[in-house]
Amino acid sequence: MNRKYGLISLIAGLVLVLGVGVVFVFSQGASEVKGNGDIEELSPQAMKKFMKEEGTGFIIYSLDKDNRDTYLYSVKKAMENNNVEGKELNSLHPSFDVSKNQMYYGLEQNADTLAVYKDGEMKNQIDFEEYESSELEAELDHFIQMSKETYFEN
Repeated sequence: MNRKYGLISLIAGLVLVLGVGVVFVFSQGASEVKGNGDIEELSPQAMKKFMKEEGTGFIIYSLDKDNRDTYLYSVKKAMENNNVEGKELNSLHPSFDVSKNQMYYGLEQNADTLAVYKDGEMKNQIDFEEYESSELEAELDHFIQMSKETYFEN
């Protein structure tokens, strides 16, 4: 009888360990876009490396020098609201080779957009210029929220 209870305890323990392991693995996958609203400007070469090695997250591709700060402010607020962070490729960065386009650096999106990528593949993008500045933050908030639900939550 003792042997039977020992075997049952062992099986229950294994099931518990496997359950905890599965929860951990799935929570790791879901956390790949978590953050506190920070936007990290990457050099063009760092972006190329990021896209090749990781390629998952929210990416801003900036071109419009005059509106860049406004766009970044709106994106940052929306990212804070949704507990994510992002990366930026700024075409005005000194090491951005203007003879090459954004695809050379691993991006498929248009200029002055926020895009969501998963495993190096662009899933969706939102164009900043399509919205009035008074609407942009709300549209970005909705875009990020829907992207998280669609691409990162199991």
